[in-house]
Amino acid sequence: MKDTLQTSLPRLHTPVSVTHTFNVKHIIESLPEGSTPAQQDSAVQAHLPKRPTMRSARPDTLNLPGWNIPSSETGLTAIPGLRDANYFSQSSAYHPEIKVKPFGMTAVSRPYLLRDDVWITAILLCCFLVVMSIFSVSKKYLRQYFQDFFFNHTEKDSLFSLENGREMRQAVFLYLQTGLLASLFFFNYTQTTQDLFMSRWSSHALLGAYILTNWIYIGVKQSAYIFVNWIFFDKGKRDRWIKAYSFLLSLEGILLFPLALTMVFFNLSIHDTAICLFILVGLIKVLLFYKTFNIFFSKIYGFLHLIVYFCALEILPLFGLLHALTYINDILL
Repeated sequence: MKDTLQTSLPRLHTPVSVTHTFNVKHIIESLPEGSTPAQQDSAVQAHLPKRPTMRSARPDTLNLPGWNIPSSETGLTAIPGLRDANYFSQSSAYHPEIKVKPFGMTAVSRPYLLRDDVWITAILLCCFLVVMSIFSVSKKYLRQYFQDFFFNHTEKDSLFSLENGREMRQAVFLYLQTGLLASLFFFNYTQTTQDLFMSRWSSHALLGAYILTNWIYIGVKQSAYIFVNWIFFDKGKRDRWIKAYSFLLSLEGILLFPLALTMVFFNLSIHDTAICLFILVGLIKVLLFYKTFNIFFSKIYGFLHLIVYFCALEILPLFGLLHALTYINDILL
């Protein structure tokens, strides 16, 4: 393509000298009529006066690209060690001549795990020792009460007799263990389904809230049982039922303990844990349903009353517990 600027410049009436004063108006007026803005801009740039390049005498500490000036011109040679000067220059441990290459791999933050918590391990170990001591001391009472539970014997000796202070303390401990294990199961579910890394509260605080809620649930539910039974049933039936209920709740804590150990230390999946938990808790509820029917509603026409009794004092409080734990998650997470 032919350059229109080169063909038009020779026709200028008065050549513009670069030594003259730079005047944009004079350059544009010298162009022929009909010149485009691009041609005008090219003419102005062609007649720009040359300007001397003034380089800074200060050292280039940033190593700017394209600014290759010999060190003799920047004065770096006049200041020995200027390039190597830094905060650690005066330290005896600073050795820039040693080239060290980093090795290894980038660390990855590990999530909170129950098996890595020393406090959880200590609590489970204490529970194991106490349960084993209960078995060693009360084996004959366990066997006797197991027979009383299924065959309706009337012997007074049982594991959780209210007249025996030692057996009552054992029952209270197993109550607390049941609430503790239920809290561990729910905490494992929460940790699997939700991200606890950005939580404002620590894992111990969250687990403590679960444990306190479960203990309150056990105490309130047993108090409701005692109050309702006191209104509708006589003392003999109430005593038989409270012994059966204590036995089943304590048995639940004992049976859930191996499952909790498997979940914590052998990384049992949440799906398998839920299936085993459903089977164990369902078995306990079926036995409680059977014993309640046998003691309070032995007649066939009392079956409807049993359904109302069991739903009001067992099923509804269970849904209330789940709602309370979910509400705790909404507040703390």
